[in-house]
Amino acid sequence: MTRTLLLCMLAALGAHATPAKAADFAADVARSDGWVGWRVPLVDGARAPCCYSTRRGVPLEVGCDLDARVGIFGTSDGDPRHDTELAVYARVVKGRIGDVRAVGASCPVRGAKPIREIDAVVPARSVELLAAWATEPRSAKADIDSALSAIAYHAEPAATRALATLAEPKHAQETREQALFWLGQARGADGAGIVEHYATTDADPDLREHAIFALSQASGVDAYARILAISRSDRSDHVRSQALFWMAQMGDPRAAADITAAVAGDTSADVREQAVFALSQLGDDKAEDALIAILRGTYPRDAKKQALFWLGQSGSPRALQALDDVLAKAGAASPSR
Repeated sequence: MTRTLLLCMLAALGAHATPAKAADFAADVARSDGWVGWRVPLVDGARAPCCYSTRRGVPLEVGCDLDARVGIFGTSDGDPRHDTELAVYARVVKGRIGDVRAVGASCPVRGAKPIREIDAVVPARSVELLAAWATEPRSAKADIDSALSAIAYHAEPAATRALATLAEPKHAQETREQALFWLGQARGADGAGIVEHYATTDADPDLREHAIFALSQASGVDAYARILAISRSDRSDHVRSQALFWMAQMGDPRAAADITAAVAGDTSADVREQAVFALSQLGDDKAEDALIAILRGTYPRDAKKQALFWLGQSGSPRALQALDDVLAKAGAASPSR
């Protein structure tokens, strides 16, 4: 046999090996009941999830009981761990996956019985398995979210593609919303681009609204500028209002001026009202500065009434002084009896 023929035969065998490997991995996961775990590289820039018991917002314990589901599952700003691997755990019942959890590899995990480990897993096979499980019929919202969050934390291009597929209109609304959330949360600029597409083009205003929130969580792009454009162009008053709200939550220094411009310029009274509410959500003294500016400027009367209301809710000395000034000015302008 010539060397060239041998290489061709090996290449042909390799071309047919990939589907078998995917099937072999799924079969390996399902071959015995109980918890099974495997590790894959963690997506860059992500704080890996774990389980926390907290007091006054401070993590007291770290670790997950897979069977009890106690504690708070998620990420913590105060967690000093820097994982480079993601540990995925699947609970197999009667040969089928019944639950999935994914945490940082350094997060302590325990179960009632020993956890079976699978070594040297190809990340793309892991994504395929989780995506297939996410689309199986089920009623629990937590099941869908746990699968999609596990996919999102994979440092694997196939993870972005899988989430993009799950965001398509052919899937249930709940699945689409969760896919968009995780695209924004963990998939960088590529994920943000997919989220923006649905935030600007989807026929369902509720889906567009959810996509705006997901976009506000995105990294790797100027998400604020993209949401600002939506606040000025979406055909739905409610969607424009929600865009203004999330702009106020993003901590961007441009927010006060841009939301104030909407108070002055949007044609919808409902949007103007929500824009003033968005100004009241700005952090530190920015909210009071913006609301006082509405009172003192040439803005619609309905906006001034809303600014008065939210300043009254503040109750700070500066807000109350602004209210006193308005009342004094109104009293001086009233005709004497």
